Amino acid sequence: MILRKIDFSYLENELENVKVDRAVFNLFKEKSQILLFKIYNLDARGANILKQEFLSAGGDVAISREVASFRTEKSDAILIGTKRVYKRIIEKLSYMPYFGLKDVRMSLEKYLENTPLPIFEIRGKTFDFNSDKFVMGILNVTPDSFSDGGKFLNVEDALKHAEKMVAEGVDIVDVGGESTRPYSESVSVDEELRRVIPVIEAIRKEFPSIPISIDTYKSKVAEESINVGADIINDISGLRFDPLMIDVAKRYNVPVITMHIKGTPKDMQRNPHYDDLMKELLEYFEERINFLSSFGIDKIIIDPGIGFGKTKEHNLEILNKLHEFTIFNKPILVGLSRKSFIGFTLDNRPVDDRLYGTLASNMFSLIKGASILRVHDVLPHKDMIRMYRAIIGEGKGDNR
Repeated sequence: MILRKIDFSYLENELENVKVDRAVFNLFKEKSQILLFKIYNLDARGANILKQEFLSAGGDVAISREVASFRTEKSDAILIGTKRVYKRIIEKLSYMPYFGLKDVRMSLEKYLENTPLPIFEIRGKTFDFNSDKFVMGILNVTPDSFSDGGKFLNVEDALKHAEKMVAEGVDIVDVGGESTRPYSESVSVDEELRRVIPVIEAIRKEFPSIPISIDTYKSKVAEESINVGADIINDISGLRFDPLMIDVAKRYNVPVITMHIKGTPKDMQRNPHYDDLMKELLEYFEERINFLSSFGIDKIIIDPGIGFGKTKEHNLEILNKLHEFTIFNKPILVGLSRKSFIGFTLDNRPVDDRLYGTLASNMFSLIKGASILRVHDVLPHKDMIRMYRAIIGEGKGDNR
């Protein structure tokens, strides 16, 4: 007898192989996928009730050992159950609007909705984040970026690099006119405009249909870039550094990449500290998404900000737990290409020798739920995505 451990990702395929009636596929799927959620600072009375309800439904709740002895008023809690269990719990909690259980029910209802990721139409290109992964190519028009500073300062060199990326299949060209490497100084609006506007104009003229993003946190740079052909705002501040950026994003109705940063580029790497890294990042994106949505801005892509106010250990933890950001049902962008945490991990590997570390990290990011990879090296990543799609799609096999 052969015993195989079946992964949930190809359960449906295996149900077909066993010749299970398709009418009951969802029943088996609901019974087989364990979901884990963590709740912070739950009322101890609500935690006790929640545990008993989960146990009766076939799940469980892990809570502080001090809850049962009534030695604490609050407890974090880890919810453990299948989708089927959670559905029963949500129904039960509708009759329990006390001890924080109403908020628990509302959160579970929100996060258990089978809401697909959005689909963006940009320059005639469909970005269906439910079925595909995309590559954003970096084009830094700066003298001091950590990896390619000074290489593309004039329009001709920048256009040649854009041509190379387009030939390699890039999905978005990301143009930036200010380095945001650690300890970097900001540049004036006029200087940033002088760098990026001619480049965006040249790319748009040469490639009318290629989507372009403008990497800036300044509203005037974003607006003038959109007026000459940019399609996306990529703001490292999450639209916080310049209050007028909200108005630009709303008025032009373009997708916005909302990144997390702790501090500013000048000071972000001075001993960055988090009491609870993932909790703080999740709270940040919850606030940002709600805030932007209140202004009618709903084309939102989230970026956890690898390297922006994070240590090597922080960056590795974010990548390992990247799937937690999928709870927002927003496309996730990861920008880790050639960054220092890769160099540190690989025995202080220099910038130009970090491709393999970048590829490995980005493949892991795809598996964990990333939709867009922001990279310097387009072709290797397009090949990587092709292999990823083949493994995820064709690799299931039907064995018949």
